[in-house]
Amino acid sequence: MENKVKVRIIGREYTLGTDNSPEYTQNLAEELDEKMNAMLAEASGLSGIDVAILCALDAMDEAHKAAANADNIRLQLGDYLAAAGRAQSSSEVYKKEIASLKKRIEELQDRLSQRT
Repeated sequence: MENKVKVRIIGREYTLGTDNSPEYTQNLAEELDEKMNAMLAEASGLSGIDVAILCALDAMDEAHKAAANADNIRLQLGDYLAAAGRAQSSSEVYKKEIASLKKRIEELQDRLSQRT
Protein backbone atom coordinates (compact mmCIF):
# COMPACT_ATOMS: atom_id res chain seq x y z
CA MET A 1 0.00 0.00 0.00
CA GLU A 2 1.51 3.30 -1.03
CA ASN A 3 1.58 6.08 1.56
CA LYS A 4 1.65 9.75 0.63
CA VAL A 5 4.00 11.66 2.89
CA LYS A 6 4.70 15.39 2.89
CA VAL A 7 8.25 16.31 3.82
CA ARG A 8 10.27 19.52 3.90
CA ILE A 9 13.88 19.48 2.76
CA ILE A 10 15.99 22.67 2.64
CA GLY A 11 12.89 24.80 2.65
CA ARG A 12 11.03 22.98 -0.12
CA GLU A 13 8.02 20.79 0.39
CA TYR A 14 7.70 17.44 -1.37
CA THR A 15 4.91 14.89 -1.43
CA LEU A 16 6.39 11.43 -1.64
CA GLY A 17 4.73 8.14 -2.48
CA THR A 18 6.28 5.29 -0.51
CA ASP A 19 5.60 1.76 0.69
CA ASN A 20 7.44 2.62 3.90
CA SER A 21 5.69 3.95 6.96
CA PRO A 22 5.10 7.71 7.06
CA GLU A 23 7.18 7.93 10.25
CA TYR A 24 10.14 6.20 8.62
CA THR A 25 9.95 8.42 5.54
CA GLN A 26 9.60 11.54 7.68
CA ASN A 27 12.64 10.54 9.76
CA LEU A 28 14.71 10.01 6.61
CA ALA A 29 13.64 13.38 5.27
CA GLU A 30 14.51 15.09 8.55
CA GLU A 31 17.94 13.45 8.57
CA LEU A 32 18.56 14.54 4.98
CA ASP A 33 17.32 18.06 5.72
CA GLU A 34 19.71 18.38 8.68
CA LYS A 35 22.63 17.08 6.64
CA MET A 36 21.91 19.34 3.67
CA ASN A 37 21.38 22.43 5.84
CA ALA A 38 24.66 21.73 7.65
CA MET A 39 26.50 21.47 4.32
CA LEU A 40 24.91 24.69 3.09
CA ALA A 41 25.93 26.45 6.30
CA GLU A 42 29.53 25.23 6.04
CA ALA A 43 30.06 26.08 2.38
CA SER A 44 28.08 29.13 1.36
CA GLY A 45 29.15 28.74 -2.28
CA LEU A 46 27.22 25.49 -2.70
CA SER A 47 23.78 25.45 -4.25
CA GLY A 48 20.95 23.16 -3.20
CA ILE A 49 21.70 20.99 -6.24
CA ASP A 50 25.40 20.78 -5.27
CA VAL A 51 24.46 19.71 -1.78
CA ALA A 52 21.92 17.18 -3.09
CA ILE A 53 24.57 15.65 -5.36
CA LEU A 54 27.09 15.44 -2.53
CA CYS A 55 24.48 13.84 -0.25
CA ALA A 56 23.55 11.37 -2.99
CA LEU A 57 27.21 10.43 -3.49
CA ASP A 58 27.61 9.97 0.25
CA ALA A 59 24.47 7.80 0.41
CA MET A 60 25.70 5.68 -2.52
CA ASP A 61 29.08 5.26 -0.83
CA GLU A 62 27.38 4.08 2.37
CA ALA A 63 25.13 1.70 0.40
CA HIS A 64 28.09 0.18 -1.47
CA LYS A 65 30.06 -0.27 1.75
CA ALA A 66 27.04 -1.83 3.47
CA ALA A 67 26.56 -4.24 0.54
CA ALA A 68 30.24 -5.18 0.64
CA ASN A 69 30.01 -5.78 4.40
CA ALA A 70 26.90 -7.93 3.89
CA ASP A 71 28.72 -9.98 1.23
CA ASN A 72 31.67 -10.42 3.57
CA ILE A 73 29.38 -11.54 6.39
CA ARG A 74 27.68 -14.05 4.04
CA LEU A 75 31.09 -15.48 3.07
CA GLN A 76 32.14 -15.75 6.71
CA LEU A 77 28.85 -17.40 7.60
CA GLY A 78 29.39 -19.93 4.80
CA ASP A 79 32.86 -20.67 6.16
CA TYR A 80 31.48 -21.12 9.68
CA LEU A 81 28.72 -23.44 8.45
CA ALA A 82 31.25 -25.54 6.51
CA ALA A 83 33.50 -25.76 9.58
CA ALA A 84 30.53 -26.74 11.74
CA GLY A 85 29.61 -29.45 9.25
CA ARG A 86 33.15 -30.82 9.32
CA ALA A 87 33.17 -30.74 13.11
CA GLN A 88 29.85 -32.58 13.24
CA SER A 89 31.18 -35.27 10.87
CA SER A 90 34.28 -35.67 13.01
CA SER A 91 32.12 -35.88 16.09
CA GLU A 92 30.10 -38.73 14.58
CA VAL A 93 33.29 -40.62 13.70
CA TYR A 94 34.61 -40.17 17.23
CA LYS A 95 31.31 -41.27 18.78
CA LYS A 96 31.44 -44.48 16.76
CA GLU A 97 35.04 -45.03 17.76
CA ILE A 98 34.19 -44.47 21.43
CA ALA A 99 31.29 -46.95 21.20
CA SER A 100 33.58 -49.49 19.56
CA LEU A 101 36.23 -49.01 22.24
CA LYS A 102 33.65 -49.35 25.03
CA LYS A 103 32.47 -52.61 23.49
CA ARG A 104 36.07 -53.84 23.27
CA ILE A 105 36.68 -52.89 26.91
CA GLU A 106 33.57 -54.86 27.96
CA GLU A 107 34.78 -57.87 25.97
CA LEU A 108 38.21 -57.69 27.58
CA GLN A 109 36.69 -57.28 31.05
CA ASP A 110 34.51 -60.33 30.42
CA ARG A 111 37.53 -62.38 29.31
CA LEU A 112 39.48 -61.20 32.32
CA SER A 113 36.68 -62.07 34.74
CA GLN A 114 36.40 -65.56 33.18
CA ARG A 115 40.09 -66.22 33.90
CA THR A 116 39.84 -65.43 37.54
